[in-house]
Amino acid sequence: MTSWLRFSGAIKNALDYVYREWNDKAAGIVSYGGWAAGVRAAEALRLVLAELQVATVRAQPAVALIPAFSTGAFVPVEGLDVAVRGMLDQVIAWSGALRGVREAKAKAGAAA
Repeated sequence: MTSWLRFSGAIKNALDYVYREWNDKAAGIVSYGGWAAGVRAAEALRLVLAELQVATVRAQPAVALIPAFSTGAFVPVEGLDVAVRGMLDQVIAWSGALRGVREAKAKAGAAA
């Protein structure tokens, strides 16, 4: 895997360690990096999350660090706050929908 497609090994290890706790949950991904703002790594992470039975939302805010820190202090690009709010709205909606899935699995496990 080339360096621009990687997410940290620590993230992968943490996700694998609590595999069952991630099942049937919703997640949003915020990426950051150079000019591409880490979007390729975020897409690779999305594949891993799918294997953990996590529903990722499509809204994906990305922060390009080069222009954001061009003045020496972090200055978010216009619309970043709207993008983050949109992602969080999607995560909340999916979380509510997946609650029923988790409850059904818990009932099935208790009945067995």
